Amino acid sequence: MRTKLVSLTTAVIAVALLTGCSAGGSGSGSDATTAAKSTPTATQTKAEACKLFTTEVTDATKGMQSQLTELQSDPQAAMAKLDEFDATLEESADKVTNTEVKPKTDAFAGAFSDFVGMTKELAASKDPSALSSSGFTEGLQKLETTGKEFQQVCQS
Repeated sequence: MRTKLVSLTTAVIAVALLTGCSAGGSGSGSDATTAAKSTPTATQTKAEACKLFTTEVTDATKGMQSQLTELQSDPQAAMAKLDEFDATLEESADKVTNTEVKPKTDAFAGAFSDFVGMTKELAASKDPSALSSSGFTEGLQKLETTGKEFQQVCQS
């Protein structure tokens, strides 16, 4: 149960993040992106905020995807990686200061944190029927919805 849950969660999260955070392009790590990462300001443009968050989340997702096979066979390592990714997502959202984008990055980071918490609870329950629970489905939907909302604000 736990391995199946971790495998499912890891795959779903990777897809959700790549889908939800594809707005703004991944860029090539230009000097402007580097500057935006290190010194967010109150005058951060929407484009800068979107690029900053997208780049950092995409980079973290790539790291997670490269370890996907290993994580599927080691549930404890997978849970630790989800925690690490959760922290990275929160840090990335904290760097966004643009008033139009900030609520969307915070909502996405919050939905992810909630989903990680739910995943841990489900793994601890060892109840296979929990995967089909409405709470798990709602958590996935919230993650997808907040990712799309971030994408929409960045594309507008």
